[in-house]
Amino acid sequence: MKKVMLALAALILSSHGGLSMEPVYLFLEKDGSAGQIHHLTLEDMKLHPNQSFWYTESYFFIAYLDSGEIAYLNLIISNMGLKKNQPAMTLTIITPERKRLTTEKDFAPEDLKLAPDHFELKIGENLLAGTDRELSLRVSQATLALELDFKSPTPGFKLGEGTVYFGAKKDSFYSINYPAPRSRVSGSISYDGKKVQAKGWGYVDHCWYNSNTTDFEEIWHNLKLFSDQTTLILTSFTTPEKYANQLVGIAALVDDSKVLFATTDLKVSESDHDFDTAAQKKYPRRILYEFSCPGYRGRIDFNSSRVVEKMDVLEKLDKGAAKALKWTINKFVAKPFYYRSFGPAELVLEQKSATSRIQGKASCEVIFIK
Repeated sequence: MKKVMLALAALILSSHGGLSMEPVYLFLEKDGSAGQIHHLTLEDMKLHPNQSFWYTESYFFIAYLDSGEIAYLNLIISNMGLKKNQPAMTLTIITPERKRLTTEKDFAPEDLKLAPDHFELKIGENLLAGTDRELSLRVSQATLALELDFKSPTPGFKLGEGTVYFGAKKDSFYSINYPAPRSRVSGSISYDGKKVQAKGWGYVDHCWYNSNTTDFEEIWHNLKLFSDQTTLILTSFTTPEKYANQLVGIAALVDDSKVLFATTDLKVSESDHDFDTAAQKKYPRRILYEFSCPGYRGRIDFNSSRVVEKMDVLEKLDKGAAKALKWTINKFVAKPFYYRSFGPAELVLEQKSATSRIQGKASCEVIFIK
C-alpha cells in the first residue's frame, strides 16, 4: 500500500508541460525503417531495468478456462516505491458466477531472483519460467493459486524493436512483446478452498516503460480472439493531446505455424454508449476494431456489453487516510476505471479476393486512464 500511495502522490505532483505537439515513432527497426516481425530472444524475455523513477515492467498472463473461470496474474517490477526494482504481484480469479477474487502483495527487491542463462524469475516462493513458446506459472497468494502452463506452437514475437518512442528526443518509451502468442492453457487453479483442473486458452504479454503513463496514454482498447484456426491480438491506446491523440497499437494474426502479420494500421471506434454511474463515464456497448496491412484487411464488431468485471482502479484507497489521496487524484488528475467483457466474436478477414468469417471467443478490455 505504501508503494501505491507514493506513486500516486508523485503523479499528482508531476508536471505535464505544455501542449505543443510531439511526434510518436511506432514499432520501427533501429534504422528507422518499417518494423518487421522478429522472434523473441532471451534478452527480450528478461527484465530491462533502468534508473527512471517511473520505470515499470510487467509480465501479464490471463487464462480463459472451459470450466468458466478467468484467471490472471500481473507480475510487476517497478522503481515507484521505497526501493528500486521492487516486485509486486496481483493475482485474480473470476468465478463462473462472476465473483471476483483478488490478492495483491509487494515484495522486497531481494526476494527477486533471476537465472543468468535461461528465463526463470522467482519472487519468494513464486515462479515464472520457460521459453518464448512455453511458460509455466507456479504462484500462490492468500487463498488463490495458479499452477498453469501456457504452450504455443508459434514462437513469441515483437514488431520492430518492440518499442514506441514519444517526443522528438525519443527519451520516453513504451515497449511490448508477446511470448507464447497462441497459448493453450493447462494445469490447475485454486480458490474458495477447492482445486479446479484447468483447460482453455490464454494470452501473455511483457511490457516496460520509463515515463509517467498519463503522459503518453489516455484510454486503452484491447481485444484478444481465440478460434480453432487463429489467434488475433489487438493492443491499442490513445495518446493525449500532446501527441495529437494518436492511436498507438498492434494488430497481429497468429496460426499454429507462424505470425501471419502484425500491423500498426489499426482503427478503433466506439458506439452505443451507456453511462456507468460507478465510473461516472460513458462506456461503449459496441466496439469496432478494423486493421489493414499488405495482403490483409479485417474487422471485428464486438459486443462489449457482456461485462465480466469492472473496477475503480483506485478502489484500494477508499479506506482511512488514503481516502483523501484518492479524492485528490480523482479531483485534479484522473479517475481511472477498468472494464473487461467476454463473449463470442466474429473476425471478418479479407485476403486478396476472398473473404472469410472466423468464429471464436474474445476478451475485450477498456481501460480509462483519466
